[in-house]
Amino acid sequence: MRAEWRTISNIIRVSDSPKDKFISLIAEDGTIMNANARMVRSLHIKNPKSSSVNFFDLLHPLNKSDFKNGFRQSIEGGSPVAMEGYLKNGYYHPMKWQISPVIKEGKPVVYLCIGHKLIDDDRLHKFNRLGENNYQLIVESLNAGILFQDSNGDIIAVNQKSAEIFNATLERLYQLKDVANLWNTAWDIKNENGDPVPFENTPFMKALQSGKTQTEVLLIRLLDGQCRWLHFSSQPLFNDNADMPFAVVSNITDLTYERTLIRELKDGKAILNSFINQTPNLVWVVDELSTLLFASKAFYKYFGLKAAEAVNKNIIDLVPESVAKSLYEKHIQVLETGMPAEFIEKVKWADGTDFIFHINIFIIEGISNKRILGGHAVNLADKYATEQKLREANERLLLLTRATSDAIWEWDMQTGHIFRNDALMDMIGYHTDAPKGLSWWLRRIHPDDRNRVADKVKDSTDNGRQSWDDEYRFKCADGTYKHMRDKGYIVYESGLPVKMIGSLQDITGLKELECQLMEEKLERQREISEMMIRAQEKERTRIGHELHDNVNQILSSTKLFIEMLKPSGKEQKDFKNKSIEYISLALEEIRKLSKELVVPQFKDNSLIPAVKQIINDIHLSTPILIKFVHDHEADLLTAAKKVTLFRILQEQLKNIIKHSRAGNVYISLQRNGADIALVIKDDGIGFDLSQTHRGIGLSNIYERVRFYNGTADIKTAPGEGCTLTIVIPMLQ
Repeated sequence: MRAEWRTISNIIRVSDSPKDKFISLIAEDGTIMNANARMVRSLHIKNPKSSSVNFFDLLHPLNKSDFKNGFRQSIEGGSPVAMEGYLKNGYYHPMKWQISPVIKEGKPVVYLCIGHKLIDDDRLHKFNRLGENNYQLIVESLNAGILFQDSNGDIIAVNQKSAEIFNATLERLYQLKDVANLWNTAWDIKNENGDPVPFENTPFMKALQSGKTQTEVLLIRLLDGQCRWLHFSSQPLFNDNADMPFAVVSNITDLTYERTLIRELKDGKAILNSFINQTPNLVWVVDELSTLLFASKAFYKYFGLKAAEAVNKNIIDLVPESVAKSLYEKHIQVLETGMPAEFIEKVKWADGTDFIFHINIFIIEGISNKRILGGHAVNLADKYATEQKLREANERLLLLTRATSDAIWEWDMQTGHIFRNDALMDMIGYHTDAPKGLSWWLRRIHPDDRNRVADKVKDSTDNGRQSWDDEYRFKCADGTYKHMRDKGYIVYESGLPVKMIGSLQDITGLKELECQLMEEKLERQREISEMMIRAQEKERTRIGHELHDNVNQILSSTKLFIEMLKPSGKEQKDFKNKSIEYISLALEEIRKLSKELVVPQFKDNSLIPAVKQIINDIHLSTPILIKFVHDHEADLLTAAKKVTLFRILQEQLKNIIKHSRAGNVYISLQRNGADIALVIKDDGIGFDLSQTHRGIGLSNIYERVRFYNGTADIKTAPGEGCTLTIVIPMLQ
């Protein structure tokens, strides 16, 4: 961020108080234009306001180009740039700087530089003491990391290369305190055997303890997760005539790249050896004189050789004469032309057996001063025999498909091509030149069947099944769908499916016959059920009339006889009154029951008046308020359906009066498309449908609705009333 010029003088003026900050304004050529008192005193420079002082003269020569680049980056990026470098104050010591561009109108760009020391005064004293004799190691060493530590192992000085090796900054390294504790608790450091290395066993601590140079390679995991192999060479430092070292200097070399190359080389060698030993093919390497350098295990086994006896022998002397002649000619051809040779060779063994090999011979570059040839041979005898059998089988299949009237197909799962014979194409009505791929066939399967069939085929091949079969609808050339029964047999090679052969059968006629039989069966069941319902209604009517005409008359006569009695005492009068009361109740109950049992005589063949009559009767006998909404489409129903809806309404209203404690009931009888819908809703106490046993009343409702292929739905919950919705087709 660019600071405004008018604030700079204030920054310099008020910055004398910080004890560890060097603040200055520096021109692009390095001239110090202004600096705080701390910087002037510490660096022993003259007041920049009275004499010219160049900042670059105070930097170590190695850091000058870095700072100039930092000036340029701060201008280009428009934000502060952080730099680390060595500044001269008697001795060069490490500092960190922040550079920000400052622009004043009409003036060249200047830079606000704020620096602070990376080490405290006590460590600076030790640093300067080391610098007297080790200045070049600390400051100028570029090829190796240099680390100075005191007798406790804490850092005194470290060079820039070490910071790069540890993927850190000088500031971060100089901030480390109590290195011994961090080493043992926080850092992950191991030796070449993978064992953790305690701090006291590090090469620098052993050098301090023994007074001798110590070396070791350590594997260190950095904060970002990287692992680096570092070689430590630690040498003790002594004062004059001292027996014990006062410090130790470690030369650190990063061996990560070399170790990675060695590991990759070992891995590559292991992979090559594994390939050579496990490949079933014949592999060999010879020089320009046909001397065998090495070969695959299969090569030695195939020719009955031992590796120890065959290596460094002429390959022509090791293999049969028929093979040797062919190899020699091809080796010479590749050496003369420099081009690889690829050919198929048929070799007759001494016992008369024929072997067919696919052979590659090529030059291997960059191995030695000699010209090296590599060879690779694959035995194709089994493949050729399999292909011959397959050709013969295909020819037989083609003849069979032409001779049979069955619909046959074959799917080559490796090429994706599907063959279908003439009988199959005639069945579906497509020309033989139409697309024959699997996707073409699947697109013509009915959408409701397509995914099921595709999943079944895939599941069969995934699980290694020998066959599959399914029935589906297929869209023929004329746009109609035929019902097909498809059955496929799967051929596997080496555990992988390679071919599928199947037959197709048109079962449309069979399906139509099944549907016809099913419809006839349903019609018979419907007729039987309707006869049963009519019989039930007839029996209910008979019982209702019997109750009304006979039982009711008997009770009425009994009531008259009892009324004629003239009891003498109070107790007998009470008996008489109670008897008359109970007989009257029985007469009323029989009247109601008789009315419910008798088939309603719909006025003008209309259901609506009968429903209204039930509602009026309930209004006369209960405080329940019933609202009835209807249209006259219900009168288009058959008489049997009207009776069914009437009985359902009658049963549900009886349940509401008996159990619901409802105050309001809503009834809707209206047409909904091709259906008639009866909705009965109350605001009663409701009930838990999952915990309620379906009684005779509800069972009768469900049975009546199911007879007409309708639906019955109950929605209820404790405290939320109950809604019964009945939907039946109008025309079925």
